[in-house]
Amino acid sequence: MLSFGVALLVSLLVSLAILRLAYLGRGYGMDADFSHLRRLHQRPVPRIGGVAIFAAAIIGGALIWFKNPHTGGAILALLACSLPCFAGGFLEDLTSGVRPRLRLLLMFVSVVLTMVVLDLRIPRVDIDLLDDWLHIGWFTFALTALAMLTIINGINLIDGLNGLAGMVCLSMFGGLALVGYAVNDPFVVSASLLMAGSITGFQFWNYPRAHLFLGDGGAYVLGFILGALSILLVARNPAVSAWFPPLLLAYPLLEVAFSVWRRRVLRGHATGMPDAAHLHHLVYRRVVRWAVGAEQSESSEQRNAYASFYLWVLSSLAVVPAVIFHAQGWILGAFLALFVVSYVWLYARIARLNVPSWLILRAHRH
Repeated sequence: MLSFGVALLVSLLVSLAILRLAYLGRGYGMDADFSHLRRLHQRPVPRIGGVAIFAAAIIGGALIWFKNPHTGGAILALLACSLPCFAGGFLEDLTSGVRPRLRLLLMFVSVVLTMVVLDLRIPRVDIDLLDDWLHIGWFTFALTALAMLTIINGINLIDGLNGLAGMVCLSMFGGLALVGYAVNDPFVVSASLLMAGSITGFQFWNYPRAHLFLGDGGAYVLGFILGALSILLVARNPAVSAWFPPLLLAYPLLEVAFSVWRRRVLRGHATGMPDAAHLHHLVYRRVVRWAVGAEQSESSEQRNAYASFYLWVLSSLAVVPAVIFHAQGWILGAFLALFVVSYVWLYARIARLNVPSWLILRAHRH
């Protein structure tokens, strides 16, 4: 828990330093393109909050290493492997000029490094036919890389509202810590609490009013660590079902799958083509606006904060049962199927302007 507190404090202070430097620099790392279809803010905001999270994780990891070289060394090795991934996102946050293919390549480099350094492999999926294929090296390599790249990009996709990605990741790291504690895995527990502290310090500046954005660098490193810890938890602990990570990470994973289907199948566009049709965009524009209003910038900021709450609840419907039933594969699979159906149903209702009345919470006006 000491590492949690240290990471929180470092993240809080580094975030403050970033805010001061960003506004003094007036340009670098600022998100001031209000014409973009996905922009939901009304003023320039620094988008390099990932630096605070990464710095806090490094310092907290060093503290863990000082107390326990074995656990701390593994955490620092994982953070070192994430550096290419983080660097690609950070450079994009600074310049807005790093091509998606280069960023994807850097993510892949980080994944390969982790495979070599920490033996990151999906050991089983608890489906007999696929488990037989996992004895084939190239299949295991491809499946692990695909899973890691999907969750990294999934966290980036949900990073569209004040506090949304941060709180979702915080709950997922909390879930990993609880399950890690249940199966006596100090590496997973320590790494998860460390990342949770790093996020908490950043969240102070990101919600309810966004003074600092997570940015691609922050989203990438959080997605990378989430994916790696989820896979390593299953690989190191036979008592944890292989269906635990898919349910725990269901919300961002489903965002990726649904985005690919929407862009490629429905519209015939490239899968990397950005759009403003994610579930959080729909909740912001078609659910919360009716409760808060849609005209003034103050209302826009309030709507942004309100909308995040809906997605926090949605994500918790996957995280909570994943933690409770982490060893029962068939129950996890049933909850995963239920979550997918619920997500599709909710998306379809909101997209067709047929919002369930119980979703509309009226704001109190004074």
